[in-house]
Amino acid sequence: MSPARLLLPVLAATLLTAGCGSSGKQAPTATATTPAAPPGASARACSGTFVGTGEVRVTGVSCDAGRGVVSAWVYKRACTSQVGVSRFSCSVHGGYRCLGAATERGIAVSCARPGSSVAFIAKHG
Repeated sequence: MSPARLLLPVLAATLLTAGCGSSGKQAPTATATTPAAPPGASARACSGTFVGTGEVRVTGVSCDAGRGVVSAWVYKRACTSQVGVSRFSCSVHGGYRCLGAATERGIAVSCARPGSSVAFIAKHG
């Protein structure tokens, strides 16, 4: 067998293992980018909360529209949490889909539709 044929497997194994592992000295680089929020999209706190709720925060919608979503959530029977259930969901007017999660402070509610969202804490009771 020729010396070149003997070295070929050794050379192939060396090349395959050369790309494996890391010296640990280089920080990993991110390859994915997070898209920027649309212009003007920022969460705002709304003054004057609905009875039985904490501060209302809106994104991409007016405070009046946000309070309307909160009102619809409060009065819609399907949006109340069931005993022993920690998470639930319902739909309210305007195409908003609301998700609720029971917490120590109350029910954390987040309602959203494409382009806007409303978040608040509903008191237990």
